[in-house]
Amino acid sequence: MSAYADRLEALAAQAADRCTACGKCFEACPTARESGLDVGEAVQRVGELVSLTRSGGGAAPLLDKWLGACDGSAQCSAACPEDINVRQWVTIARMKSLQAVRPVQEGAANAAGRFRHMAQAVRLLASMQLPSETLKKILAPAERRTADVLFYTGCNVLRTPHIVLNVMDILDALELDFDVVGGTAHCCGVYQFQEADLPTYERMGHRTFQRFGQSGASKVLTWCPTCTKNFDELEKDVEEPSFDLGHVSEFLAANLEALKARFVAVQPKRRVVIHEHQGIGATVESVRNLLRAVPNLELVELPQDSGFSYACGGQAAKFKAREQAIHRDLVMGAVEAGADTIVTMYHSCHRALSGAEAIYPSLRVVNFTDVLAEALGRGGHPDYYQLYKRGGAMDEAVQAARGFLENNGVRIDENAVKSLTADIFNETGVGGPREAFAEAFAALAREGSN
Repeated sequence: MSAYADRLEALAAQAADRCTACGKCFEACPTARESGLDVGEAVQRVGELVSLTRSGGGAAPLLDKWLGACDGSAQCSAACPEDINVRQWVTIARMKSLQAVRPVQEGAANAAGRFRHMAQAVRLLASMQLPSETLKKILAPAERRTADVLFYTGCNVLRTPHIVLNVMDILDALELDFDVVGGTAHCCGVYQFQEADLPTYERMGHRTFQRFGQSGASKVLTWCPTCTKNFDELEKDVEEPSFDLGHVSEFLAANLEALKARFVAVQPKRRVVIHEHQGIGATVESVRNLLRAVPNLELVELPQDSGFSYACGGQAAKFKAREQAIHRDLVMGAVEAGADTIVTMYHSCHRALSGAEAIYPSLRVVNFTDVLAEALGRGGHPDYYQLYKRGGAMDEAVQAARGFLENNGVRIDENAVKSLTADIFNETGVGGPREAFAEAFAALAREGSN
């Protein structure tokens, strides 16, 4: 085993040594109940987790079901009386169990396929929405940067790149020495770790983390909740880095007075519901505090199933009906409460909810960075993904995509259109008709082949 793998083993062993097998983590787990596991057998399941950690091998069947159901909610960690990071422990235990029962080649093939599909979608959607100079700036190697602050985007936010541009505008307003880095060349390695392909993870996610340190930056601001979780629990806890690591929302909330001093005087009147997810640090409270500070903005409180998962999609996508109910209840609750705006915290949530305007024209769906950038007199970047998701008239989106694709030297064909249509409309969420998107971009693909 590598030194990195040894340190992961040590983290899991420390958790097992501290565990009293009280079962509180299992009792609090939302996906254990969603999977039909018996909460009355909590002590047995946690005892199996301790035994698996100490003896190795594959997980017992019901423990395996629990490990496989995990969507990273972190409700387990919050419930632990011993203050054990149970989410981290479960993540490592599942990886070790898969290594014991499945050929490494199978996991590597699964991870490569998932990564390849994601990378293709990110490349196409980013190329349809970003000018080439901005895309090149984001993709440049992290270790070649010289700024004091690195804004790390991750990969998937580049499907909704207006969010990245908003954050850049906000950091510019704070007059920071910062650089932006991300894309698939700086992946956090989530698929490789989930598929127990640890050697490739070390060359990808572990290497990305090391590259941050090589840049000399004193602070790395993360965007993606998955990257934040992985780097916190699989890197920072393994070896303390030379830089401070934290989510951009927490950084902005810590600099709230500086932001408020730069807000423009006139702000539109808004009644806002935040689509909330617990599980990633202080992001919920940070976003709440940021929005409370915006003049003329009223927060509307709604009961939410915010503890089910740390973000929409991803691991939570295994429970499609539950996610659909969460989205439906949020949108209908916002309408009934007289809210005019739903604010999303993360990019995957934004993709899931951005099409709600097609069904409820009285609602706007924006990211919290849209609100902050606007409050600073900046932002205003078109949300083309939302145009795609809403369906309907595609003229503006197609015209913009044509220019960006030419600028980036990318051509799309009929197969790419089919893949993009599936990526955008097969995700759990709220949206308009997919036919308008498919037809408009199929025409663009035919135009490009002539």
